Amino acid sequence: MAKYQVTRAWHGVKVGDVVEIEKLHPALKPHVMKLSDAALTPATPEAGTDVKSRKEIIAARLTELGIEFKGNLGAEKLGELLPDGELEKLFPAE
Repeated sequence: MAKYQVTRAWHGVKVGDVVEIEKLHPALKPHVMKLSDAALTPATPEAGTDVKSRKEIIAARLTELGIEFKGNLGAEKLGELLPDGELEKLFPAE
C-alpha cells in the first residue's frame, strides 16, 4: 500500500494526515501528495524549544501552590488565580 500525505482535507481527514491507500481514486489525486518509501526523518532532529509558554509557567506555579484550575483557561485568567505578587515574581521584567 502506498502512503500519501493529505494536502486538502475531506470528510474525516485533516490536512497533514498520512493515509495508506491501495489504489488512489482519481478524485482524490489532487488532494494528496505521495510520500517516498524511504523513512521520513526530520530536517533538524535535535531541534526543539526548551522555552515554556507563559501559560505553562503560571500553571506549574498554581500546581506548586496547590491551587486547582481548569486547563483550558488562558494565561490571563490563570494569572488572576495567583496570589498577590506571585505574577510579578514569575515575570519580573514585565
